[in-house]
Amino acid sequence: MVRMDVPKLPHMVRDLNTPPPQIVQIPGPAGLIAGTFEMPDLTSLPDNRPKGAMLLLHPHPQHGGTRKNNVVRHAALGALEAGWAALRIDFRGAGDSEGVYDEGEGEMADAAAALDWLKSELANLPTAICGYSFGCRVGLRFLMRNPSAASRFLGIAYPTNFYEWPKDTDGAWPAKSAFLLGEKDELADIRAMDAPRRNGAAITLLPTADHFFLNELADVRGWAKSGLEIKL
Repeated sequence: MVRMDVPKLPHMVRDLNTPPPQIVQIPGPAGLIAGTFEMPDLTSLPDNRPKGAMLLLHPHPQHGGTRKNNVVRHAALGALEAGWAALRIDFRGAGDSEGVYDEGEGEMADAAAALDWLKSELANLPTAICGYSFGCRVGLRFLMRNPSAASRFLGIAYPTNFYEWPKDTDGAWPAKSAFLLGEKDELADIRAMDAPRRNGAAITLLPTADHFFLNELADVRGWAKSGLEIKL
């Protein structure tokens, strides 16, 4: 477990030379899934193609979580800066998506549909999943059940005070994973990181951050960027 040591990045929401975000509707198992699809600056990349594609999953829909959440948006900016495409989705019943909340089970099916769509749009590229809070739990459980679905997992503020870590019976832990946690997180216990540590995950602590990263969004962005650039 390490303390955060990434470069501070500008606090501007969008300071990148990227194409405008696209609003997309993806067929899902409970209806249409609303998403925001963003491409990096292709002019600076080999063959004018992204280096990879990342799916981002938002916090609890029954507590206001949507794809427009600031932590999710800044993690997406980090992906764009790393040269990766980013897709933020609303889970079923949240934001602009159809359907109703399903305790995390149906949300895994939503993630699967969105990831399939992302792979169809950008074939033959590495893929990653990044989840924040409830989205971290959903993304991790989905990837453990479908280990070949993405090449790495980035988890932000897994809410250990509310959810246990997935068990070995849920499948294989992602081969490449990294987690970000604030030391002042009121919904997560930094002492409860045994499962990711035991499974070789990289764990980064932000000393002054709470669960919502209110004054740490630039660090979230920098961490996401680093998580896609470094060899985990």
